[in-house]
Amino acid sequence: MFDLIISVLVICIFVFLLCVIVVVSGKLMGQSGEAVLSVNDTEQKTVKRGQRLIDVLADNRIFLPAACGGKGNCGRCKLIVSGGGPVTALEKIALTENEIKQGFRLGCQVKVRNDIGVKVPEELLNVKGFRATLVKAVDSAYHIKTLFFKLNNGDKLCFKAGQYVQITYEQPRERYIRAYSISSSPSCLDTFSLDVQLVENGTVSSYLHSIEVGSEIDFTGPYGDMWIDDFSEDSEVLLLAGGVGIAPMKSIVAKFVDAGYVGKLVLFHGARSMKYLLEYDDLKKVAKAHKNFIYVPVLSDPALEDGWTENTGMVHETLENWLKCNNCSQNSQAYICGPTPMMNAVTNVLMQNNFTCDRIHTDPFT
Repeated sequence: MFDLIISVLVICIFVFLLCVIVVVSGKLMGQSGEAVLSVNDTEQKTVKRGQRLIDVLADNRIFLPAACGGKGNCGRCKLIVSGGGPVTALEKIALTENEIKQGFRLGCQVKVRNDIGVKVPEELLNVKGFRATLVKAVDSAYHIKTLFFKLNNGDKLCFKAGQYVQITYEQPRERYIRAYSISSSPSCLDTFSLDVQLVENGTVSSYLHSIEVGSEIDFTGPYGDMWIDDFSEDSEVLLLAGGVGIAPMKSIVAKFVDAGYVGKLVLFHGARSMKYLLEYDDLKKVAKAHKNFIYVPVLSDPALEDGWTENTGMVHETLENWLKCNNCSQNSQAYICGPTPMMNAVTNVLMQNNFTCDRIHTDPFT
């Protein structure tokens, strides 16, 4: 009996010492306790240590763009940080040497271990968190749904045509964040739509394709710098989209219609076949009603039953042919959204036709 008591005491002492070691090492490594977060040298907040900076900022209603869900792939959560510890391998890939020298870090890669300071761009301080209710869902193309939402609590979403929001999908062990371009007109402040493509094994896209009318979502926004706020009368705007990359272009076209724009707006949209081509009939109607809007759909592999008689091939090929027949002014602007290979090919064609980098605006997706 005495030996049993001794054994129990030894085990208890061992567990106690182990707990002490864990607590002490946690404090030494900055994994527990509190730290001071300084924002733009003007505001200080007390936060918990051991968390990712992007999550700490979100808990304090400062929302960084993170199209990759905070995995370090998109590089959009870039901001200047002091006291963030050593630069990670992913940051060395996503950031230039000059950016690292200036103190730029990725919010998803920095752990808050000690007092830390950040400089957040003013436009991101205007990003807010919202909740919205699904009011309608439409199968708009193969594996693509257009979801229509109404904001809760009388909230208003003030965005520019071409911007995007980030959907937050909470699960017990992980918080998923995905970016989706707003496809509706910016003149509608209490409603908006998203075009969502079903991705194989895609957690968030599968969730959004499965929700029913009346379901609620959490999101933040607006984000993005590929936007149009106003049109000048003498300008020419080229919109170049691949697949579901037409979503932000739909918002820009809606802005064009709402504003009564008198300049030229040309939309090139590439898809594999008719079943992948979003809004074909509606965009044809817009082109018929507005002589300054030109709609150029392009199919890379039209099916026989499509009866397709319009442009075939790739978007950049059609663009190149169009530019040979149409002289663009020095004020022309180009907006591109789609898969990376398509965007690279289109950008090369534009630059070969004297479009400077400041006149080419992009919003890549993977």
